[in-house]
Amino acid sequence: MPWILYIHILAACAWIGGSIVLFGLGLFLKDKSTQDAVYGAIGPFYGYFETGWLLMLIATGFLLGEHYELFSLIGNGDSELAYYFTTKMILVSALSLATLIHLYIAFSTHQKTRSLRQKLLSRGGSMAIFILNLAILWVAMNIRTLL
Repeated sequence: MPWILYIHILAACAWIGGSIVLFGLGLFLKDKSTQDAVYGAIGPFYGYFETGWLLMLIATGFLLGEHYELFSLIGNGDSELAYYFTTKMILVSALSLATLIHLYIAFSTHQKTRSLRQKLLSRGGSMAIFILNLAILWVAMNIRTLL
């Protein structure tokens, strides 16, 4: 089972690291045309690359949850481990939803003008992904400590 944990951690590094890079680009690239050029050039590759890592995270997370018999703890507030695992599953579900929405908008409007609603959902999704990644990382560290 250690190799699955290794792959899970590697996937988390790629997923979270990539979101931090894109978040940083969003903060530091102030010029709209530069943002459009950078995101237009790396966006599609990044979307496929990160989707692969997210799927790897979910798959290895499922295997680890099965191995440590954590799924039976969901909703069972009797222990700290149950609390953290339930919290992580809620956060991962929210992250997956935010990612699906963001990717749908990103791929369907690539090199097209976005409506105000699409811009708000896309940017809100990016911010949600960034914050949820950090929250999931913190919860995962607590789970690992308890195991």
